[in-house]
Amino acid sequence: MNLALVGTGRMGSAVEDVAVERGHTIVSRFNSERPLGEDAGELKGAETVIDFSLPDVAVAHLDRYSRWGVPAVIGTTGWYDRLDEVREMIRKRDASIFYAANFSLGIAMLARCLRAVTPMLDRLPEYDASIHEVHHVNKVDSPSGTAQMLGAILVEGVERKRRIEPETQHGRISDEALHVTSSRTGGVIGRHSILLDSPFDELTLEHRAKNRKGFAFGAVRAAEWLPGRRGLFTMDDLLEEWET
Repeated sequence: MNLALVGTGRMGSAVEDVAVERGHTIVSRFNSERPLGEDAGELKGAETVIDFSLPDVAVAHLDRYSRWGVPAVIGTTGWYDRLDEVREMIRKRDASIFYAANFSLGIAMLARCLRAVTPMLDRLPEYDASIHEVHHVNKVDSPSGTAQMLGAILVEGVERKRRIEPETQHGRISDEALHVTSSRTGGVIGRHSILLDSPFDELTLEHRAKNRKGFAFGAVRAAEWLPGRRGLFTMDDLLEEWET
């Protein structure tokens, strides 16, 4: 498959390495020094775009991909407040877009495991839930977007949990709050732990990223899956098809 790569930083470089390992060809590259323009010809015949660029250009890029009719995998975050607008744009243009805040297939499987557990937690008030994540010292956001995504699954699926309460608590935490905490240390790529604790036992569901290659692998698998499909897709759509 011929691929265009938009964003050539650490993630973009990892994506290129995995794509080439899997037999694909990068036919065009774009970054801050050579930004994506308005001419679809700049893609040089790419069958799919993989975009790990910047939040302030993400929606503009999505507009171009959907106008050009080129399938695109979007790893850029920070634009989800405009998701409804993008969804309508893709519907009108019958476009093909795949987006995720985290392209780790392990995280996607962890999220599905968590959704399977939440109905039982509603019947087992003895089990309380919390989330802790660890990342390297240079990570900007806290808690991570992935921790917030996992927290949202619990808040949506467990009736007694009404909101996420992030970071340090200096008093008794409400029973309605889901505590989501963070640590920043060394060069940890990413660790997300969900603790289910009861008076009888405790269960930990945990994902540890070994390197960035795992995220790149998920993005490339998404790019291989996307052509020929129309709509706005996520990792759930990919895994659901693999389950059947």
